Amino acid sequence: MEAIQSTFEVNLFGPIRVTQSFVPLLKAANEARIVMMGSGVGSLTLITDPTSLYSSVNLLDYTASKVALSAVTVSFAKELAPFGIKVNVVEPGHVRTDLNKNTGFVSPEEGALTAIKMALIGNDGPTGGFFGSHGRQPW
Repeated sequence: MEAIQSTFEVNLFGPIRVTQSFVPLLKAANEARIVMMGSGVGSLTLITDPTSLYSSVNLLDYTASKVALSAVTVSFAKELAPFGIKVNVVEPGHVRTDLNKNTGFVSPEEGALTAIKMALIGNDGPTGGFFGSHGRQPW
């Protein structure tokens, strides 16, 4: 339980706290964007599809926190849409990190590109979505 709580503090409660703290500034800004850092294991579709790389991952704390982050993203998107603030979650792909013992196919720099793209979307861009390097991802 301690590991689960710790993971939720970082992956879920941290982004909620940061977002809530910045909302007054974001409301005053032009074209404000919030990009949550999700994961392919945050997609219930991908983790239950036997043909998906993510279906082989079974990390209770990490997976549950990323699924919850997706729900939080949708909630913030609905709340902040009247202010023109776009809120999306991105998954960077299978990035080489300590979590996967550096076996990922994507460098951290390459993984960051989707987040940067979503941070720069125009006013006609999406909100409340889940995106990867190849576009919209399944929930």
